[in-house]
Order: sequence, then C-alpha cells, then structure tokens
Amino acid sequence: MSMKERILQLYKLNRIDRELHELISLKGDIPAKIEDLSSEKNQLDERANELRAELDDIMASESNVQTENDHLLEKIEKNDELLRSGAVKSNKEYDALAKEIDDATNKIKENEKAAKADNSARKSAIENELVLIAGQLEDVNVELEQNLKELDELSKQTGEEETELNEQRAELLKSIEPEDLSYYERISSVKYGEAVAVVRKGSCLGCYSSIPPQKTIEIRTADKFYACESCGRILIAEELITA
Repeated sequence: MSMKERILQLYKLNRIDRELHELISLKGDIPAKIEDLSSEKNQLDERANELRAELDDIMASESNVQTENDHLLEKIEKNDELLRSGAVKSNKEYDALAKEIDDATNKIKENEKAAKADNSARKSAIENELVLIAGQLEDVNVELEQNLKELDELSKQTGEEETELNEQRAELLKSIEPEDLSYYERISSVKYGEAVAVVRKGSCLGCYSSIPPQKTIEIRTADKFYACESCGRILIAEELITA
C-alpha cells in the first residue's frame, strides 16, 4: 500500500470516528450519569450488606448470651431446689451450692449489662443508617431508571446508524497498518477523535494555523506523514480527498 493510500485510510477512519463521536454526543452526559449512579448504587448496596452482616453478628452474640443465661438459670433453679429440699447434709455443701447460685446470678447480671451497653446503641445506629440507605437507594434507583430509559430511547434513534458506522470502522481497520493505527490513536486520544486535519489554501483546518507554502507542496506529494506544527494532527491535502 502506498503512503498516499495509508494517509487516506486514516482520513476515512477519522471521518467515521467523527460521525460516531457526534452520535455519542447526542446522548449528552447520560452515560456518565448512569455510570456514576450505578457506582453509587453499588456502594450503598455494599454498605447495607456490611451493616446487615454486623447486625447479624450482634444478634448471634445476643443469642449466645441468652443461651448461656438460660443454662445459668437452670443451674440456679436446680441448686435452689436442692437447698430447699433439705437434701444438703453439711454446711460446706450448702455454702458451695449457695456460692454457685450467687456466681450464676452475678454472671447473668454481667451478661445483661454488657449486652445492653455494647449492643443497644450500636444496633440503633445500624438500624438508623439502614433506613437512611434505603431512602438513598430509592432515590438513586428512580434516577437511574429515568436515565436508562432516556438512553434506551436515544439508542433506538441512533442505534442502526451507530452499528453501521462501527461495522465500517471494523472493516477499515483490517486494511490499516498497525503502526499507522497506533500513531493515529495516540493523536486521537488527545484531540478528542480529531486526529486528521485537511489542509486547505495553506491552512490546517484543525487549528486554522498557516502552513508554509513549501510544506504545503510537500503535503500534497503525500510521500510521508506530515503533522501540523501547531496542533499535532496528521495533515492531508484537500486535493487528495477530492481527487
């Protein structure tokens, strides 16, 4: 493939990319909004899941404490029954059972006090935050649904044209040299999809800077890639695209 053909291929690619960019611009900031809202929704969902997991841990801990207290109460009732039955024969045995009752009673009080101090405030804070998150999620979901609907309507309007342009682009890429494509994409990434500029009457139509007459002649020969000294775009003579 000649250098002229290579430059023309990049010009065609740039024209397709410009049309695609125009179609995408019709969607405005909706795609960005959807991305931001989806990210916010995921963060809220993750936070809610973390809070529910913490609440489950607290409930499990309370359940364990309640199980322990139930066992202690059974022990107290059993020992108390022994003391009342008159089955205890010695003061030493009586004192031992009485001490077990006191210890179990104190342990129940400690468990209840610790559970109340450690869990009550935290549970309340978690539940309040979950209510807040639920409200935020509702607002985010409503806004997200609205934007998705708008994007879907716009996509229906431009979908066929966008698909056709992407197919043309894919087909054109098959004939472009890898190094040429890399050169094009480097410029396109900083020029918002405008990597190639036409030279008309000694001016770059990308930035409207003047080009010296001798260089204008060289650009017409298309024997190598020429870049605008002002904007850096690949230059192509108007005569080459109208020939």
